[in-house]
Amino acid sequence: MNSADATPRSRTWLWLISGILFLATFVNYANRVAVTQNSLEIKASLQTDQEGYGRAERNFSYGFAIGGLLFGVMADWVSIRWLYPAVVIAWSAAGAASGQVSTLEEFGACRFLLGLFEAGHWPCALRMTQRTFPPHERTRGNGILQSGASAGQVLVPLALVFIDPWDSSGWRMSCWTMGAMGIPWAILWFCAVREHDVQRPVIQTDESGAGSSASREIDELPLWRVFVSRRWCLLLLTVICINVPWHLIRVWLPDTLRIEYGYTKEFVDYFTSLYYLSTFAGSLSAGWIVAWLAGRGWNVHRSRLVTFVGFSLLVACLVPAAYQPRGNLLLGLLLVTACGTLGVAPIYYSLNQELSGRHQGKVGGSLSFLLWTILALMQGTVGEWLKVNPSVRPHLFAAVGALPLVACVALALFWGRRPA
Repeated sequence: MNSADATPRSRTWLWLISGILFLATFVNYANRVAVTQNSLEIKASLQTDQEGYGRAERNFSYGFAIGGLLFGVMADWVSIRWLYPAVVIAWSAAGAASGQVSTLEEFGACRFLLGLFEAGHWPCALRMTQRTFPPHERTRGNGILQSGASAGQVLVPLALVFIDPWDSSGWRMSCWTMGAMGIPWAILWFCAVREHDVQRPVIQTDESGAGSSASREIDELPLWRVFVSRRWCLLLLTVICINVPWHLIRVWLPDTLRIEYGYTKEFVDYFTSLYYLSTFAGSLSAGWIVAWLAGRGWNVHRSRLVTFVGFSLLVACLVPAAYQPRGNLLLGLLLVTACGTLGVAPIYYSLNQELSGRHQGKVGGSLSFLLWTILALMQGTVGEWLKVNPSVRPHLFAAVGALPLVACVALALFWGRRPA
């Protein structure tokens, strides 16, 4: 790389890239939401029950696990300028194909392919934010990236309110519509990103310094040392603790509100949009809080940990929510929980990006593989439990609400400092 390649881009370009990454996450989640919001209609159309639907979600998780590992390796080997749009178009095609199926087996296969290619989003996106933003702004960049998930969950249910009346099946047109968005995104990506933008040097946090200027070029470790490090193990614990509540709610909240509490589909569509609007606020505010604290002289790492604790406490509101009867208090606690569930994610990504620049894809991909293997087992098991014993539902929600606090304690006690 020559010196010209390392010349910082303008702030306008940084905001443009933030918007493009936001849109990629939006497209990623839009293809998921088209299914989860229509779960009852899909089960009726494919003549299946909670257990069958849970198996299809398990296929998605297994696909995501394998894709995380596969594309994590590829993101460190192949230029993400070409890999990224390829996986976006591939998952969009898989999402559109979901609207063509006629059997549960075909639906499960499409869910597997959707998960496989959607997993490629995160290694590519995190390599991009790692090379685009300095440490004190990286959590904010990751927050904008992650907030696309919230936008998808907010806007897609509202879109479905208008699409469904025109769709005699009640769900197929939704899959086709959301699957059509990958190609325009790829065109925008190629217009904005050049090869040298994805090959910039990586700057890491100086954990002994204070303020936004405390950073240095990253220390590269051999890959085997990364995987046996204490920090990699802590990140594995953290990614499990923050994603289990997020994905349990993502898959089962619409179903729960309709079956257990008796809310109508239209109400659930509108409330789900409000729920994910709250997650949008959490994702964006986490990054801004970290940047604000660093700008006032706080150590960047300490700023991240304090913010992580605050949002983990919000997630813990799911514990009392799980045992509330139908009413405004239940809905209010769920909205508070929502803010926390996505507020912790950008902080995890920023910690993930501290381990390696050269092997960032493999670090994130290995963690994603293990996480989604666990999620695959979880979603299938949840479906089986709910079929056999529906009364277990509130206990499941309450148990996962406390998990981010477990990660808080582990990070505070064991992350430590990198030697000077």
